[in-house]
Amino acid sequence: MRRSHDQSETDSLLRASAREFAREREETRADAADSWRAFVEAGWPGMGLEEDSGGLGADLHQCCLVLQEAGRALLVETAATDILVAPRLAQGAPAIAALMPDLLEGRARFALAGQGDTGFSLGADGRVTGRSALVPGADRATHVLFLAGSGESASLCLAERGTAGLRIHPAPLLDGRTAARIDLDAADTGDMTVLFAGREACDIAAELEALLLCGAASEGLGAFEAAFEMTADYVQTRQQFRQPLASFQAVEHTIADVYCELEKFRSLHMAMVSALSAGGTPVPQAVAHARLFHASDVVRAVGRLIQITGGIAVTEEYKLGRIYRRLQTDAALFGGARRPIETLAGTPMAKPASFH
Repeated sequence: MRRSHDQSETDSLLRASAREFAREREETRADAADSWRAFVEAGWPGMGLEEDSGGLGADLHQCCLVLQEAGRALLVETAATDILVAPRLAQGAPAIAALMPDLLEGRARFALAGQGDTGFSLGADGRVTGRSALVPGADRATHVLFLAGSGESASLCLAERGTAGLRIHPAPLLDGRTAARIDLDAADTGDMTVLFAGREACDIAAELEALLLCGAASEGLGAFEAAFEMTADYVQTRQQFRQPLASFQAVEHTIADVYCELEKFRSLHMAMVSALSAGGTPVPQAVAHARLFHASDVVRAVGRLIQITGGIAVTEEYKLGRIYRRLQTDAALFGGARRPIETLAGTPMAKPASFH
């Protein structure tokens, strides 16, 4: 049975605590460094680790709940890899498990270059060459995870920042966060740690990427909830022709339509988290459904909220415009809507023609 994020009293208390924590960071406009220090003090990094390993023993639902509240407050720090990916990988990779104390103390940070975002080739001499797409938070990572090669010759590698041939190129994102492209120029796997090889490496890399997409969707759901709630409040208080905006039929219908879209996204997100928790074959489809809705329908729905809110919604001071930019950025990252469509269709889409 699928589980709501507020199924237990523990979940409810965790949500309340995380919401208050995130609201404080939002009100002070904390930058990424300050947010990360606060995350560490709150025990968010590695919270999915067992308590005897220094974590909080949180399950995937609870970890996503925390990320959802971070997204609601539009925190600029990206922590999905440290909260979801690294602790999962630590369960089967001793080299990652050895880094967990550093993660819990805030000294180690991880970035994952997703499978579909990389062009890393692995030569017969053990050297890796290629470039990733933009990876959120990679500019502050101390360790980079990536899959090189494919099939039986694939390797899931861990490279420490400063490894010969590894270059990290920071870049700002539209919504105020930062990201980086990861370049590997004939980097020797002998200078890295090969965590897994062959088909096992491909399977684990796919699972890690699904967790990364799940974290992004959790943050997106929180942002969508905040956008809906503040707009619903606005149209009840803002008056036109001596009547609240909410009394106009067109506004009522738009609010009702967007509420339906929000509930759809909640359901798809819950299905994705449940599938990832249970494992099995439905995982790729569940992730693809949630990701496609996140990258397309959610952006359009918040755009409709901007239409009924008016010019104030596109100002920097009003949060709704910043939420829209966050969701637009999320839609463009991780391969956009194209990759989940390919997953659901079971076949690659034809690439658009070049303009050269």
